Amino acid sequence: MKGLRSLVLLAVIAIAAGSVADAADRHTTATLSSVNGSGISGTVELTALAHGTQIVVRAEGLTPGTQYVSLYYDNGTCELEPYSPEDVIGEYTANAAGRAVVTGKADDDLDEINSVSVRLKSDFSLQACAAVTH
Repeated sequence: MKGLRSLVLLAVIAIAAGSVADAADRHTTATLSSVNGSGISGTVELTALAHGTQIVVRAEGLTPGTQYVSLYYDNGTCELEPYSPEDVIGEYTANAAGRAVVTGKADDDLDEINSVSVRLKSDFSLQACAAVTH
């Protein structure tokens, strides 16, 4: 009986370890880095879904009252590439403290997203970029 309990305990530990590894493969966080002295920073959280990826952008150092847009990219440097409206995570306006949070769903799988940007909505200029590592 003791041998059976040990075997069951080992099986439970193996399943739990596999679940932790699966969770790590399903979620990643990237850091937004300022571009051209914008002063914008923050984080991007990406979570794999059954179909696509949920993306949460938390930005600070934004200009209060200014409108921004965030996109995701196949490349790792936030370089504009042919994109569709589905590549837009969301449009948002910075609050009085210069912060904003936007959440969106990407059609692409987590392993296909290599960067996320913060751009001015007015002229689409790149203000911050987060390189996503898998």
